[in-house]
Amino acid sequence: MIKKIALTTLLLSTLASAEMSQKGFFVGLDGSTLSSNIAYAKKGSAITTSNYASDESITPISLRLGYQYYFTRIYGRVSSEHEYKDNTKEPGRFKIKNQVFELNADYLPTFYKADSKSWFIRGVFGVGIGANKSALTYYDSKLDSIGNNLTPILSKETQWNMEYGYQLGALMEFDFGLSTELGYRFRSGLMAEFSDADEANQATFKLRTEEIYIGINYLF
Repeated sequence: MIKKIALTTLLLSTLASAEMSQKGFFVGLDGSTLSSNIAYAKKGSAITTSNYASDESITPISLRLGYQYYFTRIYGRVSSEHEYKDNTKEPGRFKIKNQVFELNADYLPTFYKADSKSWFIRGVFGVGIGANKSALTYYDSKLDSIGNNLTPILSKETQWNMEYGYQLGALMEFDFGLSTELGYRFRSGLMAEFSDADEANQATFKLRTEEIYIGINYLF
């Protein structure tokens, strides 16, 4: 009962402040520091190399387009194209070009509003789901290691695979439509998967990222 009352109070407080909120289409741009973990896993009787993971930090830029309705918003996000490199096996056994396309939904409760109602601070609580567009641009032949008379597992064909996660943050929004945002994004998903002709041996790249971002949005 207490939880229900607390949730109802939070929703009503948000609705009470909706009269001074804005709604409409918006565009946003953010830059971030992203820490990634790529787990390279292999299975099959012909594969002799071991599984391992590689960590890397990159700085992508993302464009967001969507619609905000008072304390909720739905938007698409596309990141700049970047390349992940193997930092574990020197001099590096793979490079993967990657780009993210997502659909996100955020809840934006009002935490504080100025007496003049010209600006206020919102929380950001959201989820996202999308796809990694990935392609190998380089790999060491030692990653195959699958014996004789087998088609190499790895190829340079572009793949689309699912990713998902959540975002948390805060934004300062002004009554003329401009807002600045600081947040954290977590994403997990499959980046690329390969198999030989008989599908007896497989290699999988799984991607896990944690991202601190800062952005700017404009609500039309």
